[in-house]
Amino acid sequence: MNLESLLPIIVVLMMTIVGTEISQGQLTASLRMRRALVGGTFGQLLLLPLLAVLVIWWLNPPPVLAGGLLLVAVSPGGVLSNYYCSVARLNVAFSITLTTVSGFVALAAMPLLFAAVVPAALGVEAFGVPVGEMTARLLLFLLLPVAVGMTLRHFLPAAIERGGRFLRASGLGLLVFFLVLVFFEQRDAVVVMFGDAVRVTVAFTLLALVAGWLSGSLLQLNRTDRAVLAIEFGVRNVGIAALLALTTFQEPEFAAFGALFVLLQAPVLILALLLRRHIQHLPATGPRIG
Repeated sequence: MNLESLLPIIVVLMMTIVGTEISQGQLTASLRMRRALVGGTFGQLLLLPLLAVLVIWWLNPPPVLAGGLLLVAVSPGGVLSNYYCSVARLNVAFSITLTTVSGFVALAAMPLLFAAVVPAALGVEAFGVPVGEMTARLLLFLLLPVAVGMTLRHFLPAAIERGGRFLRASGLGLLVFFLVLVFFEQRDAVVVMFGDAVRVTVAFTLLALVAGWLSGSLLQLNRTDRAVLAIEFGVRNVGIAALLALTTFQEPEFAAFGALFVLLQAPVLILALLLRRHIQHLPATGPRIG
């Protein structure tokens, strides 16, 4: 089986596992943070495509990289954000709910956003944006699998809890398999675009982290939830982006950039989390009295 055949299966399984992570209690608690959820979700929708356009204008990458970045930027939040938040001991329930809500909103927003930013960033005649086809694929490969996972969690809570560690490990395993598969299929394209991909990924990730943190400040979130929002802004669902790249646009190089994006973004996020932890543990300093 080739990449085009395997990727839909991988994405459906990954999204179903995401759905099993969402318990009723977590969802209820996080939904009380309505302002944070609404502001965080729509902040991503509005700011990330603009940041992608800014990076393209600033760094002037090749059209393949520019198109791949735009597709990544308009994608919903990625499940890896939940793992980063878990490792950093942040509010994982808030992260999971944000990821889920952004996925639901992406069903309507992603095709429209991509249709809007592509002409501005790449030129009107770069390629057509089939909004209807994108929406149908998002419904099939994003919304429905998450709903199936949530349903399994609702009706089989004990079994899902017992197998939670295995499911999370399986989700990471599927992601690794996806990356290996894309790198193998597009190894020549990966070598050619690697240098430019580093610059584009690092620039976009840093801008996204700052935008998420500042959005959290405007929403008056505490420092922990600001960090969650920063990670949610930075981490995108590259599985969905790669699936659309291959099936809707027939642009495998976009999928190759998505795989590189995950790989190159990881050290940036890890360094950001380590810096946050270091700043948190700095001793308080002030003028000495007496």
